This record gives sequence, C-alpha cells and structure tokens, in this order.
Amino acid sequence: MPDATPTSIAPPSPAPRNKLWVGVQIAVTAVVLWYVAVKLVEQWRKFRGTPLEVHPRWGFIALSCVVVLATYSVLIETWRRMVIAWGEQLAFSDAASIWFVSTLVRYVPGNTVVQVGAFAELARRRRVAPATAAGAAAINTVVAIATGFVVALLAGWRSIERLSHGNSVLYLAAAIVLLAGSLLLPTIMPALLRGIRRVTGRSLPIGILPRRAVYQSLGGNVIAWGLYGVAFQLFSYGVLGTTRGTTVDYVAVWAASYVIGYLALAMPAGIGARDGAQAAALTMLGLATAEQGITVAVTARLWLTVLELVPALIYLARGTRPRDPAP
Repeated sequence: MPDATPTSIAPPSPAPRNKLWVGVQIAVTAVVLWYVAVKLVEQWRKFRGTPLEVHPRWGFIALSCVVVLATYSVLIETWRRMVIAWGEQLAFSDAASIWFVSTLVRYVPGNTVVQVGAFAELARRRRVAPATAAGAAAINTVVAIATGFVVALLAGWRSIERLSHGNSVLYLAAAIVLLAGSLLLPTIMPALLRGIRRVTGRSLPIGILPRRAVYQSLGGNVIAWGLYGVAFQLFSYGVLGTTRGTTVDYVAVWAASYVIGYLALAMPAGIGARDGAQAAALTMLGLATAEQGITVAVTARLWLTVLELVPALIYLARGTRPRDPAP
C-alpha cells in the first residue's frame, strides 16, 4: 500500500539562512548606532561650547523635514527607474526599503563600496539581479558627485568669482568636464570597465549601460540637490530664527559640503569633513557668523542623521526577507 503521508516537492524553508541574515542585520545596526552615537556626542559637546543663543522655530524645522523626505523620494525613484531601465521590475515600496536600509552602512569606513554591496544583497532578496542593483547604485553615486560639484559651482558662481581672485575659469572648466563626462558615461563605460579589469584582474558585471538610466540619474540628482538646498535654508531659519542670502546660496553650500563628505571615504558618512566644510562655507559666503555656522552645521548633522536612521530602522523592523514566490 502506498504511503498515505502527504509529501511536498517545494524546497525546504531557508530558516537557518534567514536567522543568520537577521543576526547580521542586528549586529551591523548595533555597530552603526554605537559609532553614530559617539560621533554625535562629540559634535554635541562642541555645540554646547558655542557661545550662541538660538530660538528654534519648530514649524520651519518640521517643514524642512518634509522637504528632505520628498528629496529621498526623488532619489529612491531615480534609482528605481535606473533599475527598470536595465529590464528589471521593482516596486517603489521595495526600492524604498533597499535604499533606506543601505544608508545604514554609510556610517562605516569604506562606506561607498560597502553601500553598493548592500544594494546588491538587498536587491537580490527582492528578486532583482544584484549586478543591476549594484551597477545602478554605483553609477548613481558617480553622477551625484559630478552633478553636486556642477550645481555647487553654478549656484555659488558669484561668490566663487569673488573668492577665487580670477581663477573661477578653472572651476568652470572642471564643471564642464564633469558634466560632459556624465553625459558620455554610456559611451565611455566599456573602456572604463576594460581598464578596471586590466588593473584589478576583476570584471564588473554591469553589462550594457542604458543611456536612459544615466539621463534619469542626471535629472533626479539635479532636482535632489535643489530640494536639499531648500530644506537646508528652511532648517537654518528654524534654528537661528533668521537667514541671509538666497535659496541658491544654500543650494551651493549644501551641494559643496555634501560632495566633500562623499569624497572623504575614510570618514563614515563624511562626519567631520562635511560639517567643517559646511560651517566654513556658511561663513565665507556671509550667510552666518562663525558661531552660527558651527551651530547650523552640527544641528544639521543631527537632523539629517535622524531622518536617515529612523526610516531605515522602521524598514528593518518590518523585515527585508524575500517574498514567497507566486504559485
């Protein structure tokens, strides 16, 4: 008589792997939170030693938070559309989960490389090719740096002419080269990949780079830099109760300091480098006194860190395990 016990041909549930993945997430999150707390305490001590009286306007600070979250939505949608341009499918909610959780690793050394790897692993768990997710994230980072530099130069052009003592043409030439390089990225990418393969002996499986993905990244990042500047001006007014200059000036300060933070690879999330550049730029452009610049830079770090970590922790609490495949 055949065995009446029902059997299943479905693969066994990967419970051990899921438990290991959750454990890794908890460990990484704990390390990140510890490091961030230490650095923020250091910066808060500096802030407390600043002889300045502030009168927070919480309505403007809340409005700046809304603008930053809108900026994140633009960046998430930009990366999602780049992934779709490669022929993958990814819902916005899944893209947001991947994007926010990946921001956690920005607070560890070598953050740019590690973050690209996080994009790849989290995307794989959402049924997206890891090479596509990592390629889109890497290219988006390159474009963000290039567009940030260009936006900072164009937005702060008047101040650059005044401070550079006639050398502003060199900065303009650098901006043109970066912008042209970004536009030509689909054309020059095969040559870059061959060069990387010769030097490192490794091949990056990015595949054919769709031109549409690069142009989407350019447009999305330019919009994001503008929104960041608006949020920064609102936040500065909320902290100090007054502002000088125009919105364009704040766009220039934010873009320039953020790019410096990007390039400071040894500093997790650009801590220290970005904040110092921000305080100095606010002072040099006449947007704040030295004490006000330090106050805005330190509190802006606290403000943006909270807006990055809270959504990431919420998504982690909800879980990032892959969905069950359709029958």
